Amino acid sequence: MSLAQAPSLRRYPLLETVWASASLAFVSGLLDAWTFGQVGTFATVQSGNLISLGYFTAGGNVGRALLAASSVLVFALGAFVCSIMVLWLSRRGRSYSAPVLLGEVAIIAMLAVLSVGHVVEPMWIAWAISFLAGVQGNAFHREAGMLYGNIAVTSVIQMAASLLGRAVGRRIADDGERHVRPAGAYLAVLLAFAVGGGGGFLLNRGWEGLSLVLAAAVLLVLWTCAVRGRGAIDPAQNAPTP
Repeated sequence: MSLAQAPSLRRYPLLETVWASASLAFVSGLLDAWTFGQVGTFATVQSGNLISLGYFTAGGNVGRALLAASSVLVFALGAFVCSIMVLWLSRRGRSYSAPVLLGEVAIIAMLAVLSVGHVVEPMWIAWAISFLAGVQGNAFHREAGMLYGNIAVTSVIQMAASLLGRAVGRRIADDGERHVRPAGAYLAVLLAFAVGGGGGFLLNRGWEGLSLVLAAAVLLVLWTCAVRGRGAIDPAQNAPTP
């Protein structure tokens, strides 16, 4: 019996487990690899887009500034739409993880085809990817009640370092909480995000759009696990963050 099929062996919902959150962070890195490589914007790290907005505005590059601003707005729209969808499905007592993942798979696969065929301008594909990143970031942003690197990379780095510091300084003051395990979870997610970004750049050098193909494949595996899994699947959206 697999872990996904044995709720008694899984303390947290499926999409809050470390392997799932690391997989989603890996996908985020792959998406950023395409948007940054093609149009110079970030799909998930909106702090980077806001810095770009200020930088290009100060330099008088209105076109690049507007592109960065539009990425932020499209990401926010994706998060907004996902929030409405989660509420609608929750009202009917239905899980939202599988529909969100399947929708991502279908749209990202289509975007990969458009990228390879150069059917539309890269800007439109980047907007679509940023929208999906907003959806994914809103739906899956927790690991055991903690924020993870699907979108909140800066917070994850800060928390990983803080937890390691608390583990080292236990003799100075011990709060009785675990520190090494959650720090390791954060670091695993950060590594997955970085590997997704670096690997995505390399893949797209060989074949433009290959990072999107891989992202769709990883999401398809997660969707399969969500459909076949027993017990809690959806992340606990309103759980307190340690």
